[in-house]
Amino acid sequence: MSYNKALWAGIAFSISTLVVGCAKQQIGGFTEIDHDKVAHTYQFRYQPHQLDRAALNAYITQRCVQQGFDKVDPLPEEAGTLPGYTTRWFQCNYEVKS
Repeated sequence: MSYNKALWAGIAFSISTLVVGCAKQQIGGFTEIDHDKVAHTYQFRYQPHQLDRAALNAYITQRCVQQGFDKVDPLPEEAGTLPGYTTRWFQCNYEVKS
């Protein structure tokens, strides 16, 4: 009985990993994996050694400007759930002008 549970758990993990890995990758080596409309944040997954940071910065800046924001605040990088990948949230904000 426990063998069947372990087998099904392995199959479920494999399928979820496959589905997560199939998200559309942008030119520049990054993938948008989440968007919180309330907090105005976007989460991206990438491999640090293959990432074109300029392309990612241009992409997230464009997304924020489309929503009426003029500033992007990157949050700390985190280890991704997939081996070799890193994730990072970016928050769209307004620049404080005096």
